[in-house]
Amino acid sequence: MNNTRRRHPSSLASILSIASVLVMLGLFLSVLLFGQKLENRLREHVSLVVLFHLDTEESVILGMKAELEARPDIKEVIYYSSEAGLEEMTRDLNQDILNTLEYNPIPATLELHFKSDFANQVNLAKMKVELAQNKRIREVSYQSGILEQIEANATKVLAGIGALAILFSIIAVTLINGTIRLELYSQRFIIRSMQLVGAKPWFILRPFMATAMRMALWALVIAFLVLSGIAYIVSAFIPDAVSMINLEEIGLVSGIIIVSGILLTVICSYFATRKYLRLKLEELF
Repeated sequence: MNNTRRRHPSSLASILSIASVLVMLGLFLSVLLFGQKLENRLREHVSLVVLFHLDTEESVILGMKAELEARPDIKEVIYYSSEAGLEEMTRDLNQDILNTLEYNPIPATLELHFKSDFANQVNLAKMKVELAQNKRIREVSYQSGILEQIEANATKVLAGIGALAILFSIIAVTLINGTIRLELYSQRFIIRSMQLVGAKPWFILRPFMATAMRMALWALVIAFLVLSGIAYIVSAFIPDAVSMINLEEIGLVSGIIIVSGILLTVICSYFATRKYLRLKLEELF
């Protein structure tokens, strides 16, 4: 009974250490997911603008709009009529342009937004060349500078995340392994006693594997409570953050945390226990 009570503080410390690693893992995955979502939104916000000649019939433009919307790489096509453009310019300039010029100089416009997987320099440049061949189209343009900046930043962020992932993996394995070894250090003589009475290695390993599993489960409960609290606080300050993540992605992140927590704890416990099984009596002191 006394031994059990003495082990409680170290077990609690081990559980909290494992939980802290899982919280860091959850935060890392969440930042990675939000970063990807933000990049996708920025890409889909970049538009390719198509200006038509003034004498182009609306039916022709709407027909082209329907064709473009049917393409698998197009997310959205917005039509701005010449009349709507004239009203907006009149409002912005506070001047009756139609009376001044006696004709409407604003061309009808299509604004194309691509799905994030296709919103890149190559695809937009290809689309620009394709549309420019249409004689009814006067001009095709897109924000190449913004796309270049998005792609350059995405490359830098990806490299940074890769480096952080490697660093985090090393820290996580080291911390959990050290925590488990410290937990087992206090029980090294129990392991030795079981060996002396003839217990097989797997018989000795089994209770320690079960203990590691329980520690992992408690650590997961604590980690998910902490992550839920963080998510609640973030959603209070950034309401849009909730709408960016769907249930499938939450399930994926949760699954990675659960599998990582259990596997890391059990594997580290296995190798730490095996180490004490191989030690000689004089090496236990």
